[in-house]
Amino acid sequence: MKTERKVLIYKTVITVLIFWVLDFIFHQLGVGESTFYFSSKLGNAILFSIIWFFVFNSKVWWNRLVYAVVFGTYISLYYLVFSYSGLVQLLGITARYTPPPFVLFGYYLTPVLWWLFHIAAFYLGLELARLVKARK
Repeated sequence: MKTERKVLIYKTVITVLIFWVLDFIFHQLGVGESTFYFSSKLGNAILFSIIWFFVFNSKVWWNRLVYAVVFGTYISLYYLVFSYSGLVQLLGITARYTPPPFVLFGYYLTPVLWWLFHIAAFYLGLELARLVKARK
C-alpha cells in the first residue's frame, strides 16, 4: 500500500477515535446510551472521516471547521430524528422514544450544546489527524 494512502487511513482512524471516544465518555458521564446509538455514531464518524480525507482533505482551517459543522449538524439531527422518532423502534431495535435529560457534571445540557460538542469533537479529530505526516 502506498505511503500516502496509509497516512490517509491513519488520519481517518485518529479522527474517528477522537470523536467517538469523546462522545462515548461524555454520554457515559451523563446518562449513558444503548449500543445502537454508539454504533450508529461510530458508523457515521467513519463515513464522514473517509469522505473528508479521501475526497476533500483541505489544508485550509476554515474548510475543516465548515465540514465539522456539517458533520455536527448531521450527527445531531440524525441522532434526534432517526433515533427518537420511533423509526428505529419499527425496525425492532429497543430504544427510547424521547431523548434522556443530558446531565453532565450536574448541568443539564440542551440539544444545542450537544450539537456544539459534536462539532468541536469532530473538528478536534480533524486537527489532530493533521499532525500525521508521511515518512520520506
